[in-house]
Amino acid sequence: MSSMKGKVVVLVGCASGMGAATLKMLLADGATVIGFDNNRDNMADTLEEISEELPEFKGNLEMVYGDVTSSEDRSGLVAAAREKYGRIDSLLYVAGVLDLMCPAHKTDDALWQYVMDVNCNDCFYLVRDCLPMLLDHEGPAANVVIVGSVGGLYGSTAGAAYVTSKHAVLGLARNLAWSYHWRNLRVNVVNPGAILSGILGNAMEKWPDRDIMDSGGNELYNVRGGVSLGCDADGNTMMGTPEDIARAILFLLDDDNAYVNGAQITVDGGWTTF
Repeated sequence: MSSMKGKVVVLVGCASGMGAATLKMLLADGATVIGFDNNRDNMADTLEEISEELPEFKGNLEMVYGDVTSSEDRSGLVAAAREKYGRIDSLLYVAGVLDLMCPAHKTDDALWQYVMDVNCNDCFYLVRDCLPMLLDHEGPAANVVIVGSVGGLYGSTAGAAYVTSKHAVLGLARNLAWSYHWRNLRVNVVNPGAILSGILGNAMEKWPDRDIMDSGGNELYNVRGGVSLGCDADGNTMMGTPEDIARAILFLLDDDNAYVNGAQITVDGGWTTF
């Protein structure tokens, strides 16, 4: 496995869950990271954890506060990378939101637009704006890694907006991989299954009045129910961890895996085998 030492990585959604786990692994492997997030409290907590767990690597991290849905904030992130480092070796898009299993007839314009923006549209805008630096890359291939979802593989894993957005971002990744492989750019996707992270809580906080029960009072969002999520050493079913996703992301960033392009790695404990 090659080292990330000296590589400049832009990590969108860096301050909690899968993003925070990826951030710590990148720093531990020697990468220089520009982290971007819209939650100041989570950013402060993550910085404190890094100071305690990885004090020798804290100097390799720059945190940028901003909202990925803001064109001004996205431009500020790209400008920060250009002005401080003059290049981007890898762009990681880990930001994402849920729609609380809302079917089409309960999905209003605001929910649809918000989920489509965060999960797909803003990913496209950011990749597009980073492409000049990614394509100006020297040496081993530059990388874009997008965190998708098993929701991009099936229609039954979430609501209308979420499933549509995750299918769309897979199409974006495939097109980018095909369009720029000759420019020394790799684009890959990691599809998480049920992961123990804060994304559900974030969605419920933003949309507190959303109904996540069906008409019969049955819970629709139950990531454990009837799904094989992997087993621990004792044979007990379990959910995945943010670190499971972070390890898959670092695999895709590894220069030794340069022939992996336009691919999807699904990390779901066997969910999609059903």
